[in-house]
Amino acid sequence: MRCASLRLPGHPDAACDLVAEAIVDEYLDRDPETRIRVDVVGGHGALFVSGEVRSSADVDVAAVVRRVLGKIGSGSEIEPFISLESVSSGLSAISSAGMAVPLTVIGYACSETPERLPLPVALTIRLAKQLQAYRETDEQGFWLGPDAECAIILKQNAMPQIILNVEHGTIDIADVRSRLSNVISSVIPGTRSRVNDLGPVERRGLAKSTGGSGRHGDIYGTLMPSTLSVAGLDPHHPLKAGAWLARAAARELVGKGANAALVQLTYEPGRAEPLTMIARDEKGKRLDAQLDPKKLYLDRVMRDWWRKDLNQDAIRWGLAGDAALPWEA
Repeated sequence: MRCASLRLPGHPDAACDLVAEAIVDEYLDRDPETRIRVDVVGGHGALFVSGEVRSSADVDVAAVVRRVLGKIGSGSEIEPFISLESVSSGLSAISSAGMAVPLTVIGYACSETPERLPLPVALTIRLAKQLQAYRETDEQGFWLGPDAECAIILKQNAMPQIILNVEHGTIDIADVRSRLSNVISSVIPGTRSRVNDLGPVERRGLAKSTGGSGRHGDIYGTLMPSTLSVAGLDPHHPLKAGAWLARAAARELVGKGANAALVQLTYEPGRAEPLTMIARDEKGKRLDAQLDPKKLYLDRVMRDWWRKDLNQDAIRWGLAGDAALPWEA
């Protein structure tokens, strides 16, 4: 059995991730040399932003919070509280130059889908995007709230099983299930779906629940190694830059003929180049010789890839599978 899940932007945890990444983006846009770590947590009317930053930029963090939550559709009742400490040195938790120990990241790609992702992961992303489009652009989807979770379970020789949990206002739950079955079938025909198994959910999100950034990093589905969330880190950090670079390397190996590739990169304190590079295909065969170390230097991310709002765009659908992301090209 293989499965994958994804939270839409209005889910409390996803919203906190997006707020954290928006703050990172705003600082980087004004000062590309910014080093920052942001943690966001809250709900029930309050959102707390904490962390450390070293930057020449002056950012109205509360305004960024309100803008992001307003865009998501869950910000009118949320009051931000900011405790972002400005520091001039140290930053051991957030600066690659201040790393105390080597850090290891992984990237994975396969030929199973055009997105170079395992099928349940790719299907989940497609469904989540369709739900978001239905809510934002289809006049029939006005009732769907911004907070939703979707999961897909694939069993051998069985139809995919879809599990959705959504907030739906005052629309009757039977009607909700009927309407969403049409949305689901437009993406994944012939599936069995379960919508709000635990009953009606009139309203959720940060207004009615709590969330926090950095809680989820299940990028490649349940059968792959788990990864650490990179939400709230600037792309100078090896956890974030390395994850993007490792994914790009895995995609490149699949493009060269591997059915699947798992790339593991280790970075040591104060160095942009990887300390070790390990790559294997689906049979365990080593593919290290096919990796170009120069493409895996951490400074490549800010030099070649970074653009405004990149961090938000990367976190929204799980950092992989979206063709607009530079490492997915």
